[in-house]
Amino acid sequence: AQMRQNYEGGNYGFGAAKQALFELIMHQFSTERMRFNAFSEHPETVETELKKGGEKAREVASITLKRVRKCLGFN
Repeated sequence: AQMRQNYEGGNYGFGAAKQALFELIMHQFSTERMRFNAFSEHPETVETELKKGGEKAREVASITLKRVRKCLGFN
């Protein structure tokens, strides 16, 4: 609404709107950006979390595959 009012008021063109949008996006996603930067600076943390996720996925998949094998008669 504020951007529309500025635009309709005049002396507010595409460049100003683009800059305002950029600033809004940077503000809105500042937390995510900080997390991204932290992960970029510490790739070992990413690897650790991926390994944890892999282990959890294997546990879930193992249970599901056992159930599927039982239903198909491949005990």
